[in-house]
Amino acid sequence: MKRKKISKLLIKYSKVPIFWQFVGLGNADYGVLQKLDDLRGRVVDNADFFALDDIDSVTDAELYDRLLNEFPGWLKQVRAKGILRS
Repeated sequence: MKRKKISKLLIKYSKVPIFWQFVGLGNADYGVLQKLDDLRGRVVDNADFFALDDIDSVTDAELYDRLLNEFPGWLKQVRAKGILRS
């Protein structure tokens, strides 16, 4: 039920310059977050997900790289579609 509501919001807000970054912690079942990452029906891919179960062994630089993995591609997409003008 909540996944449907969240999915609808991600689809709705794929038309505006908002990027969602989901991070899974704690060796849990991340199925919902992974499905949101691959959600269809969006104007642009406005979300990313990665699991960070090894948080104690990740350097700050690696964490930064993981957090921004899809962001540059998203910027290109929203600019190309006129969602973000800069």
